[in-house]
Parts: sequence; structure tokens; C-alpha cells
Amino acid sequence: MKALIVTCHFPTDNKTDKHGWFKRLELFIDALKDIAEIHILYYLSEGEGNFTLEKTAQIETNLSSKLNKKVSLSLCPYVVRGNLVGKLIDLILNSYDQQRLFSSRNSLESRFLKEKLEIIEPDIIFFSRLLSIVPALGTKYNFPAIFFDIDDVSHTDYYKRIWKYKLRYLGNFWEHIKSAPLFFFQTLHKQLLLSRAVGISDLTFVCSEIDRKYISEKFNGSQVQTVPNAVTIPTEKSSLPSNSNLLYLGNYDQSPNNVIGANFLIENIWPLIYQQQPEARLIIAGKSPENIRTYSDNIPGVEFTGFVPDINALYDQTRVVCCPILSGGGTRLKIIEAAAYGKAIVSTSVGAEGLEIIDGKEYMLRDQPEDFAQACLELFKNDFLCEQLGNQARAAAIKHYDRNCIINLIQKDFQQL
Repeated sequence: MKALIVTCHFPTDNKTDKHGWFKRLELFIDALKDIAEIHILYYLSEGEGNFTLEKTAQIETNLSSKLNKKVSLSLCPYVVRGNLVGKLIDLILNSYDQQRLFSSRNSLESRFLKEKLEIIEPDIIFFSRLLSIVPALGTKYNFPAIFFDIDDVSHTDYYKRIWKYKLRYLGNFWEHIKSAPLFFFQTLHKQLLLSRAVGISDLTFVCSEIDRKYISEKFNGSQVQTVPNAVTIPTEKSSLPSNSNLLYLGNYDQSPNNVIGANFLIENIWPLIYQQQPEARLIIAGKSPENIRTYSDNIPGVEFTGFVPDINALYDQTRVVCCPILSGGGTRLKIIEAAAYGKAIVSTSVGAEGLEIIDGKEYMLRDQPEDFAQACLELFKNDFLCEQLGNQARAAAIKHYDRNCIINLIQKDFQQL
């Protein structure tokens, strides 16, 4: 069997590209490598520059070595044509003639996709995330079985979340108000794209039951399968240190939601913790922390580590893991990972949304800054509660998010269709 994987997000540096997008893509690649010949089409965005043939070959070699399987990699430039006028035209076209939608757009990308399909003749084609499938929407081609992974449908309720938090934690009020009309049309346009993408797909993957119900109800008759984000379960539970270290782990160069969460944590929650427990330490770990608003402010007790290569050591020195996310969709790989290590977790409702974990049993859900801070302070002092939450969280991770089990689930879906 031959499989063509199409993506606009590809880990070109295995050492530092640890974003949840990449980890989810790697999950599907690992599932396919044992049952199919792997071909990858990577749409290169304008900001990524031009990859030389030598660099492309090196990435292909590194990936083949990592997977222990020969992988064929092709690159194509991707030009995002997405101004407001263009999106309005798309919406109007869709209102009376869906077949014309995108017929004149993404022409280079569509032609390249068609050429790869004719050369490779794959049995299945897997599109990773919404942007990667757009060129297929305007391509008249007898496609093989289409699998489509939409890991984040956050655009549908982003502003609802902003109003829930009264905008006071998300930055400039007026800036959000001014951007509301533009975001409204962007939301409609994304919903249109999603509708067409799900419509041409034989099977659509989502990462939570919440997203599955939304897609199934929004687009009647669609075949939708929940494939949770997953992690490799550590052989042993991480130890419980006696310190008062709080960890927030994320990627801050491609995820505004992580940056917003970090700002909320540092500016609204951390002062309440530090005031009562000045020996406490907040570790902000992950790539590109300079995008966080307070990065250069030298706030007492806050440490920005940047990318951390030894994740085991990071968790060993952490007592409590927090997820102060205020916006976005999908499910948080950072919570699943912390649960697998047996860490006590405090999260907002958005941060834990869609996960098979229970408040008060496997983690602590706290939305308001005062409540969030108090939960962290309690866990700093209460060893029994830390151990109890950590053990239950680890059990939930093993039951629902074991990577090997999820890979077997994906392989069955590919083979059955």
C-alpha cells in the first residue's frame, strides 16, 4: 500500500520542533509506516525560505533514519491568498456554485498535488490540518481514499471565550473590538473550508469527543473518528520533589494561545502565589519565550528556560504542572504528558477541555486567578494530595492516551477503509 501525506506543518528540526502539531503528525506517520510506503508532500510557507536540494535530501535522510523506513519527501511553495475581499468572494461563490469554489485559487499548489498523485498513484492520501487540504478543494481528480485530520476547530468559539474572561486577561480591549468584524469573516471562511474538506474526505479525524460531535452535527452524514493526542507512557512515575516549583511548558513561536496563557499566568496568577510563598519558583519552559510580554521584566521567582532537551529532568524538578490556557481548541498535549509522568495538574476549563480527566480526581480545575493560585499553594504544601492527583492522572493517561494503543487504532481505520 502507498500513502501520500500532505502537510503544511513539518518538523524540519527534530531537536527543537516539539509543537503539538508536529507530535500529532508524527503519530499518524508512525501509524502508516508499518502498513504503507510513505511519501510526504510538504507545502512550504513563504516565511520558511527556499530549501535547497541538499537540505531537502538531508531532511529526507534524517526522517528515514528516525522511522527506520525509506521516506520520499517533496516540497512545494504555498502562497496563502487570504485577504478579506478574497474570502468574501469565496463565500459568495459557495452560495450558488460550490463546484467553482477555489477553482482559480491555489493553482500552483493544486497542480503540484495532482502531479504527485499521478506519479505516486497512492492508495490513500492523508491531509494533516485544514490548510493542507485547501489545494485539493479546487482540484478535479479521481482521488484515492482521503483521510483528513482536523485537530483544532477553535475558530468557532474564540470570541465566546474572550467574553467569558471579560477581555481583561487577553490584552488591549479596543484591539479585540476593532478586529471583531475581520475575525467574523475569517470564521465564516474557515467554516466554509472545513465544510468542503469534510465533504470530500472518506474519514475525518478529530482529537476529542467534543470536536467529533460538533463536526458530525454541523456536517450531517460525515464519517468522523476520534483519535486522541497521545504520548509514550514513561516506564516509571516521576518523583515528587519537596520544592515549590511550578511548571508551564509550551511552544511560544507558533501558538498565540500559549503566549496568552503565559501572560495570564505570570501577570495575574503568579503575583498571588509569590506573595504568600516567596521561595516558590515558576518555570516557563519551551521554545521562543521572548514572545511572552514579561520576558525581559526580571519578575522575581520566574525563570525562562527556553527549549529543554531533557524532559525527564524537567519533570523531576517540578512539583506542580499548570495549564492556564484561555483560548483555542483541540486537546492539550502538555496536560496528557504531565499526567503520564504522574504530576499534579492545575488547569483552566479551556486548558482541560476535551480530555478524559476528572476535576478533583485527576487534576484541579480553576478558572479565576485567585482560585488557580490557591490550588497551587495547596499542592505545594500537601504531599498526599499531590501524590493522589498524580497517580490518578497517570492511570487516566495510560487508559486513554497510550501512544501504542492509539497507533493501533489509527492503523485499523486506514486498513478498514
